[in-house]
Amino acid sequence: MKSKKRLIPFVLLVLIFSFIPLGAFAAFDDYGYNPQGRSFKGTLDNWEAFIHNQPAAAWDPEAIDVMFLERKWDKRFAPMLTGEIPLQGAWQRAKLWQYLSGEQAGWTWRQELEVVYSPNQPIPGAMELTENEMGIPGFYCVKFKEWVTGPKGQKVTIEDLSVDSGIIQKALKAGE
Repeated sequence: MKSKKRLIPFVLLVLIFSFIPLGAFAAFDDYGYNPQGRSFKGTLDNWEAFIHNQPAAAWDPEAIDVMFLERKWDKRFAPMLTGEIPLQGAWQRAKLWQYLSGEQAGWTWRQELEVVYSPNQPIPGAMELTENEMGIPGFYCVKFKEWVTGPKGQKVTIEDLSVDSGIIQKALKAGE
């Protein structure tokens, strides 16, 4: 009976993993890029190296004064990685953070944003991004939060913008 009890967790794991798509286990490369997951998690420097086809640098996920970046995008946004124009409604989410030093030691700076491509219709309440910022016009920042957290959990909000998803969808439909 004891051997059956030990076997049950193993069988459950096999069953669970047999139903998970293989892409769910796709690995991140040295840069922090995961092509199957359309995501990136690494340093801002390694993102820049990846985009400019330069070698990746080793990094410590707990380093101080290093800008970290986590990005996720949909299939419609993917052409942007090769300098092509994305499809209407393409989106990208990004999180940036930095563990601070000096007088701000123990504090962490954070920023989250989401951009949506709507070349034919402005998104009311969103921040229009320039061609200089995105490479092409038609992008709108629909979510932007910036804050710092202290060593004791205190949070100081610097900026907070969020456009209702219904407004975004209405603008995208009107632009089709």
